[in-house]
Amino acid sequence: LKHIGSNCSLHIGEFKEPSRWPMVWSSTWDEGGWQCAGGSGGGGWQSSSPAKGGWGPAPRQRLGLNAVGILVEWQQKGPKSFGWISPIYGIPEHLPEAQSHGGDVYVNAMDISDPRPGSVISFSLYIDGQGLGAEECVSRSVLRFAMPMGSNAQLTLPMVEVNPCEAYLKSSVFYPELEERGVTLRKYLWESPLTVFELWGSVQDILKAAEEIGLLAHPEVEVLTSRKMAKSIDPDLLRDISEQELPGVPPRFRVGFRLLGAAGTSVGPEEVRARLVALLVNEPLRDVAPLPAQYRRFEGGAPITL
Repeated sequence: LKHIGSNCSLHIGEFKEPSRWPMVWSSTWDEGGWQCAGGSGGGGWQSSSPAKGGWGPAPRQRLGLNAVGILVEWQQKGPKSFGWISPIYGIPEHLPEAQSHGGDVYVNAMDISDPRPGSVISFSLYIDGQGLGAEECVSRSVLRFAMPMGSNAQLTLPMVEVNPCEAYLKSSVFYPELEERGVTLRKYLWESPLTVFELWGSVQDILKAAEEIGLLAHPEVEVLTSRKMAKSIDPDLLRDISEQELPGVPPRFRVGFRLLGAAGTSVGPEEVRARLVALLVNEPLRDVAPLPAQYRRFEGGAPITL
């Protein structure tokens, strides 16, 4: 329960329609990226509406701090639209305001462009009369990689794994070390034959991080894509991923793009990078929401976000 003002409240993270969990995958790739059901309208997560659509005007005290988080809720109310970001990195624990509103950060419609719940956002922090707020919000691009469970032992992952968004994302861990290089690295903890990694950031930062941890050279790695995006890819590099490999994910999103080429072929690192740049530039994956099982207050019982 978030208290806004003296007599109104916002219930956050509740699916009033559990049947909509699978819809996290829908209406996303068709518009250039994964997003939550309802798009910028925020139809996937329901909440009661606070008085006057959110916080009233109050002087902002800019803290000179940059942070990163996941947009976990969006209330579409025209010019009074607002939402909440669950922070991943960059908010000092000693800030008293960091404990308000369940640790979430308020964001107003005027401070974010094309908000989509589930996307990773970088932002600047301010304090006003109600607590922490986010401004100068930027949605990061994203690539998702899949490989057989157990084969990730070949990767060079950072030592520290944390889940700062455990209230929302029960089946994920993050690697804060990479945040210092502008990349959010997320690993899905699904009980499935495939392990999914998600990298959010600028195109070049994503590619550099993916190369450093060994994703680009992994012999069994695939990039997860959609059937619409797959139309621009050589069919010999694609395969249909079975429901057993990615349970709960709709068929049109279960397409694997083999980075290292078809069986028996050899692809150099520069060509691998060129393929990924083309994928991100031609079909930007920004503002994506989680796979059908990632929010487990959003992760209610099925897999949430790719």
